[in-house]
Amino acid sequence: MAKGKRRATGSGWRQVAPLIPLALFASAFTVSATDDPAVATASLEQGLSGGNSVVVPKQPISQPANVPQPGVVGPGVDPGEQPTQVVSGLSKNGIPNAALKAYSRAQQVLAQADPSCHLPWTLVAAIGRVESNHGRFGGNALNSQGVAVPGIYGPRLDGSSGMARISDTDAGAFDGDGAFDRAVGPMQFIPGTWRAMGVDGDGDGVRNPQDIDDAAMSTAVYLCSGKTDLSKASDVNAAVLRYNHSQQYVDLVVSIAKAYAGGSWIAVGNGTSGDDVDDAGQQISGGDINAPSDKNLPKTIDLPTPPPTVITTPTDERDGTRPTVIPTQRPTSKPTPGKPTSKPTPGKPTPTKPTSKPTTPTTTTPPGVATLTTAVGLIVGTVGSTVGELQTATTYCQSEMAKVTITKPTQDQLQKCVTAYQTGGAKAVDQVIRNLLSLLGLLGVLGGGILGS
Repeated sequence: MAKGKRRATGSGWRQVAPLIPLALFASAFTVSATDDPAVATASLEQGLSGGNSVVVPKQPISQPANVPQPGVVGPGVDPGEQPTQVVSGLSKNGIPNAALKAYSRAQQVLAQADPSCHLPWTLVAAIGRVESNHGRFGGNALNSQGVAVPGIYGPRLDGSSGMARISDTDAGAFDGDGAFDRAVGPMQFIPGTWRAMGVDGDGDGVRNPQDIDDAAMSTAVYLCSGKTDLSKASDVNAAVLRYNHSQQYVDLVVSIAKAYAGGSWIAVGNGTSGDDVDDAGQQISGGDINAPSDKNLPKTIDLPTPPPTVITTPTDERDGTRPTVIPTQRPTSKPTPGKPTSKPTPGKPTPTKPTSKPTTPTTTTPPGVATLTTAVGLIVGTVGSTVGELQTATTYCQSEMAKVTITKPTQDQLQKCVTAYQTGGAKAVDQVIRNLLSLLGLLGVLGGGILGS
């Protein structure tokens, strides 16, 4: 049986390789917090190995984990790939099992180390998607220990071609470059930042930035440093902006995290031993892949939308870049193409009618995206799809849901199913329905017979 699949048992569906329960690995960590960042750094600064604690500094870490690269939002996203394309393709792109476990572990450990931070695994996963496509950038794959092989290295930070200039900080120990630094590993830490706060995330006694367990836990500690509360939009924006000083990067990370929290993800093999390996920006081909059981995943919080702000980037004396002003949000009030816009009658005043608050959230769609009004609300198609394709997907989903007695799906349930159909086809729809039945407690009764094994 391929990695990442589930199989039917007498009690319903379960994952073949379930996420490790917190009780099995929490003993490997000493979780604590300190008001003195120097103490936090000293407790972590133990060379390249040595059983260090998971420490959350009470002062925010200001040194960036990675720096912006010219022409790309992040290494894990292809140049020219639009944010909407990245988000709409998340379910088909997949998250390797090793990475999914690492993100889950980070949330659970930080819930003990710093419960006021409210860290969701989806935010760590979103950073992993943008930084390295979950450890698969440049032909890499995560091995059975979660280590990226042959190794992920960013471009040389020597100040050329618009890159930042960062002289060597690790004598080449992490990046193999004795003159300048390179970001390393699945979460793309600059060596100097990694040496200051890298964490042994799996308790093996080694702090390895190429290990997704260590890198994900370090990302979690980084985001939660200081008095951070990631249930607040402003704190989400500030924490991710510290990680990588690019508002474009922040916006994409938050969008991906929200999509993951809404269920737009699927577990896949680690990309070794014959599994499909997904390079940055490309989609997984074929494969009958199912996600882990929902009961084995930690709960997530729906990330708030950061408020509109204007970020001014100061001139960097090292590379001579000019200040830039980047708006964090763009207006989305353009009329939907193909739909007439009502105009007031000339010479007659347009009466103003009081409006009541809508009972359901409204959905803002970008121009050119197909929409369909149904009995349960507005259904939005994926980027590039037509109204006809959206209608086909909606009809198919309604039919498949009716087969398992879900005759009146909610707008959210139907939207997830339609998105899955347009990005992954019938197999992706089966998975969405399995997840829904699991939440409703019906999977053990209906899953094996109607959906098949």
